[in-house]
Amino acid sequence: MIAVLLFAGLYLMDWSSIRSSKKTIKRVYFVLLLFYLVWNTLAVSWSGWPDPNDMIQFVFGWADRITQ
Repeated sequence: MIAVLLFAGLYLMDWSSIRSSKKTIKRVYFVLLLFYLVWNTLAVSWSGWPDPNDMIQFVFGWADRITQ
């Protein structure tokens, strides 16, 4: 859970470059942050929820068979 909060903090450190952007970009910024926090919190606290690494392996799993 500490890693989730750490990366959320790093994401928020980029706020200075987003502050002067359009309103829609600001909304997308916070929607992505909220999505990230909810997804990773569920992945950490519930064993049945896939974490981001599982999703990457699911999407790009075909590449493993090519490289072997």
